[in-house]
Amino acid sequence: MPNQNTTNHQKILLIINPISGRKKAKKILYPIVDLLCRNDCETTIYTTTRRGQAVELVKEHAGEADKIICCGGDGTLNEIFTGQNAAGLQIPVGYIPTGTTNDFAHALKLPAKTSRAIEVAIKGKAQPHDLGKFNNNQIFSYVASFGAFTETAYTTPQWSKNIFGHRAYVLNGILNILGIRSHSMKVIADDREISGDFVFGSVTNSTVIAGLIKLLPSDISFNDGLFEVMLIKTPKSQKELQATAQALLLQKYDEKYLHFFKAKELEFQFAEEVAWTTDGEFAGELREVSIACLKGGAVVVV
Repeated sequence: MPNQNTTNHQKILLIINPISGRKKAKKILYPIVDLLCRNDCETTIYTTTRRGQAVELVKEHAGEADKIICCGGDGTLNEIFTGQNAAGLQIPVGYIPTGTTNDFAHALKLPAKTSRAIEVAIKGKAQPHDLGKFNNNQIFSYVASFGAFTETAYTTPQWSKNIFGHRAYVLNGILNILGIRSHSMKVIADDREISGDFVFGSVTNSTVIAGLIKLLPSDISFNDGLFEVMLIKTPKSQKELQATAQALLLQKYDEKYLHFFKAKELEFQFAEEVAWTTDGEFAGELREVSIACLKGGAVVVV
């Protein structure tokens, strides 16, 4: 069992991505360290300089820690969970979100105010949280998706994120609508099979996807061993496009336009290679994808 000590005398591994969001993490380093010191935490600090480095840091240094605190965006958090999974560790993870969209933090209702987020990361309650395994070699914490808006997260330039923040995602998403593509596919999800043409698909453990699609909190449980799956059918007319948009806006999912259901394991088969993302990062162009839920695969501090 992980050490769930939430009071003083904790050994903390603090991993910071200094360029996430608008370089916010870099600006709040002193308040984080100050509060850790005031709470008598023994802290080891590392900053990341390249993609994948947080995975290595966790594998090399997390074994002696009581808690890991991530200061960065959802991509950095993903790397921390990936590192733990690879090392066979399950250490509580506190999250100080400094990314552009912070879908994971919004879903867990972590404080938006930095000082409160730091306090929760240090003193909050540890609870189990499901993870996803993508094609047996990647971990994701809240979403794997393909199709419309999927490219928005990883094609929006970092300089644009730093200047415009969340608006950069929205702008890039609107531009991507102009190039929307239909994907012919079949998916086997537990005991059901669905075939057809779709413009978007997501497998999630979150209430927010790319800051654009929101799910009802009542539909979500973060530790039930099940994903929420959304498949949006290719609209055949302007009328169907409007009806689909209205269904998403009102969160009333009519199977005439989209499928919304829960599943533990899924197998996707496409007629051609399709680009996927996991937690907002490019995961490859693939014709076959397998996804499995790892119930309680992580421990998060909230």
